[in-house]
Amino acid sequence: MDGFSGGTRCFVPDWLQNHPELEARGIKLVDTVKPDVAWRNGVQIPPYVVKALDPAGQEAEIYERLRELSPGGRNHTLPGCDVIRSERPFLIIPAIGEFMVSFDDWDLGTLLRCYYQLLEGVEYLHELHIAHLDFVTDNLLLASHWAVEYHKNLPFEMGKIYIMDFGESQQYELGPGRQPAIKLPPSHITPPNGMTHFDPYSWDVLCVGHAFQWISAWVHEDRPQPWIVRRLGLWLVGNERGCTSVCHCRPSARRARQVMSVIIWAVGVLESFERAMRTVRGMFSPFAQTSRAQD
Repeated sequence: MDGFSGGTRCFVPDWLQNHPELEARGIKLVDTVKPDVAWRNGVQIPPYVVKALDPAGQEAEIYERLRELSPGGRNHTLPGCDVIRSERPFLIIPAIGEFMVSFDDWDLGTLLRCYYQLLEGVEYLHELHIAHLDFVTDNLLLASHWAVEYHKNLPFEMGKIYIMDFGESQQYELGPGRQPAIKLPPSHITPPNGMTHFDPYSWDVLCVGHAFQWISAWVHEDRPQPWIVRRLGLWLVGNERGCTSVCHCRPSARRARQVMSVIIWAVGVLESFERAMRTVRGMFSPFAQTSRAQD
C-alpha cells in the first residue's frame, strides 16, 4: 500500500463512505492514499486508513489471525487493525508515523538496531508460516510520539518498526527450510535471473536485504558506508543459483537475526572500548603537555 503519505483529495465510494462501521467510529474519509484501494480521514484525530480488501486474497484472514496474538515483543505487525466482513470487505488501520524519516542523526548502532527489528519481524511471521512476499520500505511504519499519543488505547511502542500490507502474503502448511518454491506474485522487487518461482521465505529474506541496502544508502547519503553494513545487505540478497525447491542461497530470517544480535553486541563492545580510550587519552593529555613544557 506504499505507506500512508502522499494523500490526495479524491472520490471516496459511497458504499464505503457511508458504511455503518465507519459512521459508528466517526471516521470520515477525505484523502486517497491509493486510488480505488485505500483512503484516510485526513487531519481527523485519531488518524485512520481504510483499505478495500481483495476477497480472493488471504489478507483478511492473516490480519484476523495476527490480531489474536500478543501485539508486543517480537510481533511487528500493527495492533488494532479491524477486518470488516461486509459485502465488500475492508480493513480499518490506525495510522502512525512514516518510516521515511530523517536519517541524519542515525549512527551505526541505530542502523543495526533497525535491521534487527526488521529481521525479528520477518522471523516472527515465518514462524507462523506466513510469507509477506512484498517486503519493501514503503510497507514499513515507525511509531512516532504523536502516534502513541493519538492511539492511547492501542499498545504502540514508540520507535518500534511495524510491517504492514499483506495484500500479496500467503500462509503455508510448511515452514522455512521445508517449503518448496511457489510462483511469485507481483512485487516491487525484480527477481534475480528472471526467476518466476521462488522459496517464499527465502524471497522475503532477499527483499529484506534490498531494504537494508536502501536504508543504508539513505543514512549514508553524504558519508561512506561501513563495510559491515555493505556486507550484511549482500549476505541477505545472496548469490542466487536458481533453486526450484527449498532455497539455500541466503540465510533464514532466524539465522540472520541471530547473527545480527552478535554484531550489535560486538559493535557495542568496540564503541565502549573506543570511548574508554578517548577518556584515557584525555586524562593523560595535560600531563603530556606539562612534560613537553618542562623539557
